[in-house]
Amino acid sequence: MTLAAVLTIVGFVSYSNHGRNSPPATLFGTLDTQTSSAATEKKDGISVAMFELNWASFEPSAGVFNAAYMATMRSYLQAFRAAGMRVTLGLGLEDTPSWVFGLPDGRYVNEHGDSSAEADFVYSAAVRQAAAAYLAKVAADLPLSDFWAIRLTSGGDDELLYPPGGTYWAFGNAAMTGAGLAATMTPNPFPDWRPGRPGLTTAQIDRWVNWYVGGLDNVTSWQMHILAGLGYAGFYQLVTPGSGTRPDVLSAEEQQHLPDGITGVGAVWNRYYALLPDKTKVVAYVSSVADESGTDDSCQPGDDMLPLTSSAMDSWSATRWISRIAASEGLLVAGENAGYSMPVGLDFQYTNIGSTGMMADAVRQAMSCKFQVFYWAHDVNLWNGTIPYALYVGYVALAARR
Repeated sequence: MTLAAVLTIVGFVSYSNHGRNSPPATLFGTLDTQTSSAATEKKDGISVAMFELNWASFEPSAGVFNAAYMATMRSYLQAFRAAGMRVTLGLGLEDTPSWVFGLPDGRYVNEHGDSSAEADFVYSAAVRQAAAAYLAKVAADLPLSDFWAIRLTSGGDDELLYPPGGTYWAFGNAAMTGAGLAATMTPNPFPDWRPGRPGLTTAQIDRWVNWYVGGLDNVTSWQMHILAGLGYAGFYQLVTPGSGTRPDVLSAEEQQHLPDGITGVGAVWNRYYALLPDKTKVVAYVSSVADESGTDDSCQPGDDMLPLTSSAMDSWSATRWISRIAASEGLLVAGENAGYSMPVGLDFQYTNIGSTGMMADAVRQAMSCKFQVFYWAHDVNLWNGTIPYALYVGYVALAARR
């Protein structure tokens, strides 16, 4: 079967606007783009490169920076720009140096008193201060005006999440008492209560959820403020994975005193995007396109007319759900597919080159949901035989002619 036939089967050439004004054509890129292939990819219509910094590699000791590492990063940036590509930056905060964990409130603490393996960027003023110094040094060595977009995470995680495990990470000293708390955060509004236990009304639990999810908004806004002060004026891609907790599920959880589960990582995406105070140049970024949620359905005409509380959306894919949230907030939307072996259970889909494969589904979702940009994860797999580079080029070419 020809590529054109495959794209026709998956509905690639017949997308409607699903209620929005027509945006510019979707851009295509790759994650962890290789400099060796950048010029070829740009010629073939793949116009956005992404590369990731590593905080631990650049600042292995407090205030001690690795000049050779940054020289390499600078050469990557120059290569991408010489190839004519837009460049997206990953800040690399999740690659946290070991010395940061020794700072006051360096790790999150959950309701059971367990410490996380991730640095606490939400509550710890000391962690944020160290990160701000790192970002200032990055901006001095890599002018932020050279970047088209910057990916934002919660800091210690590689997506906008609290640590994994399903527990609630809001019970460290700074979060509980306010001592050493990040300047723009407020302490835990109900310090004597623990999720999963009685003691609060449903309304109070809902208020607590807003505070907890709002911590992710707070650390997002803090990064945007720091970066803008360092001269950055491009797009912010807020890396939000999966469907998270839908409104009706959250309501049921609140009735049960908020048991451990997905809400513990803060993934209540309708609230997260609604609570974000500054939405300037914000892009709702789906980091789980074509993950088989909702049978990988596409955005449809009339989606934007449904209220976010509609239970009809519970069967939607993560891509369609976050796109609907983005529409309600007036945001652009973008994203990436699940990477190879991330998880292993999707590897068959990843390598399937037919109309039911991950690439076909991902491009269909990206186009139907009017993505600003779609990134294939990851660049190296287009060149090492995992998935044909020519297949991606074919989708990009047909997208440009749609």
